[in-house]
Amino acid sequence: MKLRLWQSTDASALLELVETSTDLERQMPLPGTLQEAQHLIEGQWLPAQGRAVFCLDDGQAVGLVGITYSAQQEDGSWDRGWVYYWIADRARGKGILKSAVRAVCDWALGQYNPPEEKHPRLDTELLGTLESPNLRRLELGYRTNNPASGAVARYAGFTVEGIERQKFLYLGQTYDAVLAARLRQLPAPDFSTGVAVHHIELWTQNLEQVRGSWDWVLTQLGFSSYQQWQGGQSWQAQDGSYIVLEQSPQVSGAHQRTRAGLNHLALTCPSAHKLDSLRDQAAEHGWSELFAPNYPHAGGPQHYALYLENTQGFELEIVAPQPQ
Repeated sequence: MKLRLWQSTDASALLELVETSTDLERQMPLPGTLQEAQHLIEGQWLPAQGRAVFCLDDGQAVGLVGITYSAQQEDGSWDRGWVYYWIADRARGKGILKSAVRAVCDWALGQYNPPEEKHPRLDTELLGTLESPNLRRLELGYRTNNPASGAVARYAGFTVEGIERQKFLYLGQTYDAVLAARLRQLPAPDFSTGVAVHHIELWTQNLEQVRGSWDWVLTQLGFSSYQQWQGGQSWQAQDGSYIVLEQSPQVSGAHQRTRAGLNHLALTCPSAHKLDSLRDQAAEHGWSELFAPNYPHAGGPQHYALYLENTQGFELEIVAPQPQ
């Protein structure tokens, strides 16, 4: 997949995407003829002052990442940008779109660094040849019932700032919209420094039932509140990795750690003394202790750890260095 600029000759490919992909009517005025497709590309997507619109190409046009600039300063520079994106059905689920959005946003904020090795699925070499608008702030929005778009925004470093109630009306149904932003002085974490985990996403049947217990334990372990949105929250570690807790409408059934899949999450604690303190306070914050008679060596004589379980049956292991 290659990131490039749109061309008028992409009109026929755009018409094909409109006919074969879902939800594109919410992204653009759908063209019905080749001439309408060409007018859309030439009027809104070709290079022009106040915008940067990129095409995702897998042999032909398959997606779009665009930024519209706003709030021009006295020196003629742009201050902010509105980010939008979409990808055809046939290219979804491969991680291409989120990588493209992140790269474009890095570029727009003046923070794009060409990777030492090309992305195995995405060529963003074009960005290294273009002058960045050096925007101060990027903004975007997505429907609260569109978790895929929210995942793209989080990967690109956006923080949720609010909810617009009943923002959209489609076929008689209203939808709330999430507002999110990314600032130049708060760049997305650099994951090229050897951090193995980008993020871990946990789903819950009832967010409010367990949000407080997760917030307490993660804050105690050095995480900080990262993002909040309707139905979810995340906490970020100092290395840039983060943990997401989300009440998704796609959740099916209760968590059962003995089934195939994720059994438990294990996090590190800086000291045995801190671990003892967490053990003393855990019950007050919605956690019950597992394997209490064998604390702190339930995992073996050389393993110093606390095992907790929340009200929804999720197990958390907290590991500390052996006391000297």
